[in-house]
Order: sequence, then structure tokens, then C-alpha cells
Amino acid sequence: MKVKVKDIAKAAGVSPTTVSLVLNNRPSRIAEDTKEHILRVAREMQFQKESEIDFSEFKKVKTLGMVVPDVMSSFYHRLAEETSRHAFYQEYTVFQCYTNDDIQCFYMAVEGLMAKNVDGIIIIPPRTMDKENVKLLKSLQKSGVPMVLLDRAAYAVFCDFVTADNKHGGRIATEYLIKHGHTGIGCLVGEANVYTSRKRVEGYREALAAAKIPFDKDLVYYGNYDIESGRAGMEILWEKGVTAVVAGNDLMAYGVYLFAKEHHLSIPGDLSVIGYDNTELCGLMDVPLTSVDQNTDTMASKAVEVLLRRIEEPAADEPEPARNYYFTPFVVERDSVGEMNQSSAKHSEMR
Repeated sequence: MKVKVKDIAKAAGVSPTTVSLVLNNRPSRIAEDTKEHILRVAREMQFQKESEIDFSEFKKVKTLGMVVPDVMSSFYHRLAEETSRHAFYQEYTVFQCYTNDDIQCFYMAVEGLMAKNVDGIIIIPPRTMDKENVKLLKSLQKSGVPMVLLDRAAYAVFCDFVTADNKHGGRIATEYLIKHGHTGIGCLVGEANVYTSRKRVEGYREALAAAKIPFDKDLVYYGNYDIESGRAGMEILWEKGVTAVVAGNDLMAYGVYLFAKEHHLSIPGDLSVIGYDNTELCGLMDVPLTSVDQNTDTMASKAVEVLLRRIEEPAADEPEPARNYYFTPFVVERDSVGEMNQSSAKHSEMR
């Protein structure tokens, strides 16, 4: 049963007015020992003071939901942070759910946000989408809750989609290595069925073709966009004679650095590396990492803008067709890519 001021007054042997003055820390002539006695009784009775805020006076709080696949990823953490910031500027609060790229967690996150009656949802799908998750997203669309896909597309789900041009990103990263004289270029990406992996490999192949460098499928390693995948993948690619590598993200690039350290290889003397995402990790590495920047802030801003436009669309009007919004990535130069040298050329002859 809830403890009231009069209950404390009875237990402490004082008046309810005295208790109220003490609990609310109001100016009074009450003796210090009496104050301590009242506070001790209140603690023993587990009294909880009612909030002085009258929430009924608030307008309806405007909320968005956001589903994020990986709490450990600096890129997704920054994307979620920027999304919340831009939503806040428009007086929206964002509820974020992290799913660890697990399809069951993803299902529960979307269901939970729908139960909270959020005004709209921004979704970064997990690496793998099963039929139940696709069905869930289609049900979400039918329910009328506005939805935007961010970064990753979802098979057979047609709605507004905001992403960087991943094919262009893969191409400019590869072109950057070619410009420095490399021809034995490996590519490390996530799983083959992930949208970003597919597109970056397409860009990698386009750059090789434009430079008349034969494509070798054995120089593409599909991992999990994590450090260990970068290290393990680089071990395989190094045996195939590569002198440079396009890493699918900065974590995979860090894995390449670990491989190089284990094998006493110099970056960029023996091996050139270009990362992807341009996270803060780039500047923390022994050799600052050249990386592809995805325009994270612009992507987040556009995702919020598009979703709010959908939320505010008059119900009677014919909705605008869903659109894809692509943003152009760019290379941020640091020190991890060097010119093809004699040592690298000798290693490349292994191919």
C-alpha cells in the first residue's frame, strides 16, 4: 500500500504539516533532530514523494523508433546518434533498439516499437532477413506506420530507402589503390547476401575492368564486417599475392593491421590498406587509415526528413511513390596506402 504523509506523521508523532515541510525541504523552525527523525521514518516506511510534474499538461510526445543492427559498430553508433540529433531538432524523441544482427531480436524490436505506437520507424535491417521478418515489415507498411529503410535494403520490401552509393564507394576505393600502382588488389566484405557487400564488390569489379585488370573471384573474401574476419581474410589473400586490399569497413581494416603486425609486414611498405566508414578508429591506428566516408550525417538527416514528411502527409492525399536516396561517398586520405614498390612487386609475382 502506498505510504502517505499522514502515515509518516502518525509514526513519527508529529503533524502532517511538519512532515510536509521536512520532506519538501521548505524553510521552517523545526529542530534538526526532529528533521532527522522524520526522514529516518520516511526511509523505513519506503516513502516515495510524488512527482511535482503534471504530465497531463504535456502535449502528445512525438516519437520515432529506430532499429540498429550492431551496438559495437562505430559507424552504426554514429548513424544512430546523428539520427536522434536531427529528430530532436524537429521535436521528436527516438527510441533505439539494438539487435546484434539477430533476426529474432529484430522481430521483437519491431513488434515492441509498434506496441509503443511510435509515429514512424527507421530500420537498418539485419544482415540476414528470413520470410517472417519480411512478412513483418510488410505488415508494418499495411498498418500505415511510416517506415524508412536506412543503409541496407530488404528483399521484397518497397519503401523509402536512404543509403550511401555503395557501388561507387567500392569503385573509388579500388581506383585509389590502382592510382598508386597496385594491380594485385584484394577485397574484404561482409556476407555475400548483404546488400552493402554485393554493391561494394560490384564497384570493385567495375574499377578493375576499367583499368583492364582481370577479376579473380578468389581475391574476394566474404566475412562478417568484424576484426577477426579482416585478419583471417587477409591471411588467405596474402597467400594469393595481393599487395593492397579494400576492407569492407574500418574494423576489417584493423584486422588487416593485426595480420600485418603478426607477420612483420609494413603498412604501407609491404601492404596498402583502405578502409570504409571513416570512423574515429582511423586516426587511432599505428598508421592512420585511409578510408571511405559515407556521408553519415547527411544520410541521417535525409532519413529523418523523409520519415517526417511521410508522417505529416495528409491521409486523404495520394501518397508519393517510395523513393531511393543515394549519397556519394568520398575517400579521406591518410597514410595507409603507398606506391607499388619493388618489395610489393616481388610479392605480387606469387599470383
